[in-house]
Amino acid sequence: MTALTLKTIDFAKGEVGSKQVDVASTLEIESAKSVAYIVRWQLASRRAGSAKTKTMAEISGTTAKPHKQKGTGRARQGSRRSVQFVGGRTCHGPMPRSFDFSMPKKIVAKALSDAVKFKLKEEKFVICSDFGSEIKTSKISSILIKNNFASALIIHDGSNIALEKAARNIKNVKALRANAINVYDILNFDHILVDSKVFESTILGAMA
Repeated sequence: MTALTLKTIDFAKGEVGSKQVDVASTLEIESAKSVAYIVRWQLASRRAGSAKTKTMAEISGTTAKPHKQKGTGRARQGSRRSVQFVGGRTCHGPMPRSFDFSMPKKIVAKALSDAVKFKLKEEKFVICSDFGSEIKTSKISSILIKNNFASALIIHDGSNIALEKAARNIKNVKALRANAINVYDILNFDHILVDSKVFESTILGAMA
């Protein structure tokens, strides 16, 4: 059992406090390598893979032989669209493809657990309450500036659409639903603001 003291923020009143949280497991990271694997996997799956060069059939131009086969003293050529000519096809150029690859669920779960432990160890988690159904961009921005949060990931239960829209307008701030938490986003943002309703079930549950 590990006892942690985390900052708390009441968005309705703008009050800042602290709360002691008991974590069942230790905060020792099992494998930093698994975290690196997952970040690489997530970034690879986001790649469009749309780069493409033209094949010989797609190059516009004459199909006539540039010059006769023999007697000119020059190298034999079959087409002006060949790779050695300017405006010709590209040899072994990129074609549309998927950069995604499979990843075992156990490694995903282990990496998420390690990412959460790392942020808890650094005391970067903030427990938030009462976002309100009519929260505005200015309200979130002022609280972040007041607490010197350079970048923040706000994790909520998914029912507050106004929160998602308000966070969308602030630089280096992202609102993420609890069922979509991932390693890359947790590590990519400096502070993690978590709705008190989902902190125990989602964040502490990820460490199980």
